Amino acid sequence: MIANSDEKKAEKHPVKEQLKKEIAQWQTKMDEAKLQLHLGAKEVQDEIQPHVEILAQELIQAKKQLQAFENAAEDAWQDINEGIKASFHVMQTSFENAQKHFK
Repeated sequence: MIANSDEKKAEKHPVKEQLKKEIAQWQTKMDEAKLQLHLGAKEVQDEIQPHVEILAQELIQAKKQLQAFENAAEDAWQDINEGIKASFHVMQTSFENAQKHFK
């Protein structure tokens, strides 16, 4: 049982580090989207704003899920990981939709 527990912890650590890295990358993209929002003309701002809001909400959710992931029991972290990845997917879609209006 102890060996199995150690294996699960060994599995969890690189996943946690990867999630932290991805969240940091999304924070950078979020900052870029906000900058484009402020630099754009009013009609472009109106197009980008809903996508930026979704991106911001999902980023907050992913950060909360990462906290839960760090505190999760050995069996629960995999489910939380899937939830975070789902947030990343929504963020990707929102960013791509906003990015269409950046130029």
